[in-house]
Order: sequence, then structure tokens, then C-alpha cells
Amino acid sequence: MREPPTEGASKDTWRRWLRDRQTHVDAGITAAIVASLCRFIESVDVTWRERDDLTDRDDRDDRGAMPDGNGLILFYRAMPHELSLDGLAEALGWQRFAATRTPPDGPLTLHPAIGAMEQHRFGFPQPVAGAFELQPRHISLALIPGVAFDRRGTRLGHGAGYFDELLSRLPSHCLRIGVTPGSLVFDRLPAEPHDVPMTHLATEDGVAAVGAGAGSA
Repeated sequence: MREPPTEGASKDTWRRWLRDRQTHVDAGITAAIVASLCRFIESVDVTWRERDDLTDRDDRDDRGAMPDGNGLILFYRAMPHELSLDGLAEALGWQRFAATRTPPDGPLTLHPAIGAMEQHRFGFPQPVAGAFELQPRHISLALIPGVAFDRRGTRLGHGAGYFDELLSRLPSHCLRIGVTPGSLVFDRLPAEPHDVPMTHLATEDGVAAVGAGAGSA
């Protein structure tokens, strides 16, 4: 098998290399990642509840925490070749999750994951037009897909820029977790100034802080 692109290779070069090796995600890997995310989210739920005990409801709502102390979680509905997180929503309750919609033009919009869905042209469900719209400030934790990630938290997307733009609108306190099989985590991927790094990566080995937050994990 040909080695990964050398240091300094462009994002497009990496995408082509990875596209040639794209396979469906193993069910065992998916189950392991979902279990790791369940444990991680349960642990941060405790932190959110303790924090919210010390603040009033108005401040809590402004930071994106829900009234019961749990944070609203942004996740993605998987394309056929991607790792699905539907099992996580089943375990924690679909009402805790927000999903994206791709409008005819403009940036991604955010909506509750419960409610009517339609089929996106890339084969995954998305909220229908006119669904109740959430704001980025409502999100406390975001689960982000990618073609690949690196150990600094750099994300390589498909190149359309939708998630890059969305990440730039999420509040600074929001945990940004890249979801990926460990085989798609590399030492270093190309990065650009506008890229928003992940705070954590979720693989079959668990959820770990990356980049600047790794030392305090």
C-alpha cells in the first residue's frame, strides 16, 4: 500500500489518497466509539450540573446548557460510508441532539434531531425545510465528522467548507469532538488559518483531548 502523502502535501492530495482507501466503518468500531462517547458525555453532564448549581437560569441558558443541566449536543446524520451516531442518540435520548440542514444556498442551519426528516442528496436524513431553527449558542458539545484528523485536532473535511463555517459560529466554550476510526488519525495534516481545531477526538480507543487541551485532559 502506498504511504500517506508527505509533509507539505495539500488538502486535495490527502483527500484523493484517502478516497482511494475509503471503506465502510466496521460495526465493532462504531459500537466502541458510541460506548466511549456515552461515557464521556455522562462525565461532562456531571460537570455541567455542578456548574449550573452555581449560576442562575438566565446565565445558564445563554451558555447553551439546558434547564435540567444537560447540554444540547450537535451531531451529524451519517452518509452511507460514514460512522453512524444514531446509536448514541438512541442511548441518550434524541431530544438531547441537534442536527444540521443544508439549505439551497447559504450556511448550514441547526434544528432539533427529533421531528420530520427528508433525504439529503448525499443519502442521509436531514430536518425538513421550515423545521424549528436553533442557534449556535444553544450548543454545548459538537460531534463532528471528517475525512481524517490529526493529533493536534486538525480536521480534514470534504472540501465544501460547510462544517468549517459552522465551527466558526459555535461558542468558544463548546467542546468540539472529531469522530473517527483510529486508522484515520494521522500525526500531521495540512492546516489553514481559518481551520477551527477539535478539542477532542473520539475513536475506538476512547475520547481524548487533543491540541492545546491535551495537557489538561
